[in-house]
Amino acid sequence: MPRRFNCCGFNHPTPIFCPFINFQCSNDVINPTTANDFGYFNNLAVGAIATGGTLPLSVVLFSGEGIISNGIGSVVLTPGNYEINYFAGGTVPADGTLGIGLQLNGTTVLGSVVTQSQDAGSTVNLTRTIALTVPSGGTVSLINTSAQTTTFSFASLFVRRL
Repeated sequence: MPRRFNCCGFNHPTPIFCPFINFQCSNDVINPTTANDFGYFNNLAVGAIATGGTLPLSVVLFSGEGIISNGIGSVVLTPGNYEINYFAGGTVPADGTLGIGLQLNGTTVLGSVVTQSQDAGSTVNLTRTIALTVPSGGTVSLINTSAQTTTFSFASLFVRRL
């Protein structure tokens, strides 16, 4: 059976023959690192929040340096891309619609508002997940988007840097 240059035999592998080895070259393998920045913020007794008001959240658990509490219920983010999961439960106000949403630096984030219409006095849970690009850093707040003051029983926000 004829031999090939790399010494591979037919139908079975054999070591590759390399007659010219350059010991000046090397391959450095560097394992990729991923950001583990995340923050979980929660409040199990929110209470009555006015229309457009911030649902106050406290830090439960966080890792990294890019996601921190500002101490007054909102979350400060460094520039980057984030996955944000948020939910809240409350009593539907007299007009029959309960709503929550996110604000970035005081402006409502497009696509973040979630609402539910029910009979007044009913208990409703709302949840949403969005991806958000924060180009120059900023403060994210979970807000009451209902048309009336609403009583919320709980609220949570989970932020993870992508």
